[in-house]
Amino acid sequence: MSVDRGELHTLLDRVPDSDLPVIRKMLLAVAVEWDVAPAESEGVFTEEARREVEAAEAYFDKGGRGIPHEEILREFGLA
Repeated sequence: MSVDRGELHTLLDRVPDSDLPVIRKMLLAVAVEWDVAPAESEGVFTEEARREVEAAEAYFDKGGRGIPHEEILREFGLA
């Protein structure tokens, strides 16, 4: 599947403003994991965000259930 940045920008433009903080945290988590974001010391990945990621990981480690991928695709009109 080929994806270009324009497509991703279009998807981001469809995200309601109220959900942008969540999307930002998700992107930062991925960027930090891939080591492509500035270091935490530069203020990008705050301690609060780190705690939230750890809480999410603990939720899934304890058997918490997420949203099926197909449902997310439908929500964004991609399925």
